[in-house]
Amino acid sequence: MKRFFVVCVLAVVCVVMTSCPPGPGDGLLIGTWSKLIDFEGDPRSGAVAFVINGYAYVGTGYNAKSSSSLRDFWRFDPMNSTWEKVSDLPGAPRVYAVAFALNGKGYVGTGTTDNFTGLSDFYEFSPDAVDPITNSIGTWRKIANFPGERYGAVAFTIKNRAFVGTGTDAKDNTYSDIWEYDATANQWIKRNSIIGSKRAYSFVMTINDYVYIGGGVSEGSVIPDFARFDINVLGSGQPWTALNPLTGKNAGGSPIPQPSARSLASAFSIGNFGYLSCGSYSNISGASSDTWQYDPLNDSWKKCSSFSDSTPYKGAPRNSAVAFTIDTPSGTLGYVATGGTSGLRLEDLWVFNPIGN
Repeated sequence: MKRFFVVCVLAVVCVVMTSCPPGPGDGLLIGTWSKLIDFEGDPRSGAVAFVINGYAYVGTGYNAKSSSSLRDFWRFDPMNSTWEKVSDLPGAPRVYAVAFALNGKGYVGTGTTDNFTGLSDFYEFSPDAVDPITNSIGTWRKIANFPGERYGAVAFTIKNRAFVGTGTDAKDNTYSDIWEYDATANQWIKRNSIIGSKRAYSFVMTINDYVYIGGGVSEGSVIPDFARFDINVLGSGQPWTALNPLTGKNAGGSPIPQPSARSLASAFSIGNFGYLSCGSYSNISGASSDTWQYDPLNDSWKKCSSFSDSTPYKGAPRNSAVAFTIDTPSGTLGYVATGGTSGLRLEDLWVFNPIGN
């Protein structure tokens, strides 16, 4: 893994709608994608994102044009469809870091540098403060390091608690461990490792009271594993449950609609459903643009529209893109931005409405 994989309402803004809203039994694909204003930072892949108080913060990643990792951060305002520069992340520029939001603050850490040095440092972002030196929005402070260097990991929050785990390191070790960050004590606490394979570059989504982690790379191959995390069982039993793997077949071997197993994908949740988009299939150098809706009630998937099918603008297939959701006057919407495809890094931003027009 020692190379950078090319991977993968609103205010007045010109958008292009894709697909059509599905009707009962009509077989149409779920949802619509709309192209929004481009990300204003350099094109990149392997960035991170978190959301605080209706704003999305996107930063770090890898810029192929300059062959360098990044540490800049930008804030997206969905009401005005604008991007604004905020304070840079301290520490080394990095790619394939993790990020999460907790109690009104953002957290960013781990990742790898241009020379494949694994990182373990972590930082807390306060959006309401102003940097006294640069006068930029937000301030950063260093917090406790993650227990060991890591990149290509996952981060998630559930019931006001934050977790980081899995991933790989500079020696190509992969991990299945999960750690909880205690913001009050500023310390990391070891929790139950994810069941199944050790992995890196997996996708994660939180739907209501559960977290779902799937896909990724283990020993150089994309894996179909898919598991659910139940925080209510944490500390008293096994919080992980294996679900139907992404093999396109059920336990009896019959074909079922499912997304292909993938790594470097983007995922988000809206209401009672999860959404999986983009990523790489059989190897970690390709890119895709398909989108799927996950229903946790029956562990099933349905195909959604794809932003690469839109007209007149077509979104490029990609991996290593960021994904996030924001509550807007039009409802909760999902967003996918940046990413990599065919040696290029991207700067476009797309929004997904599961209801459609």
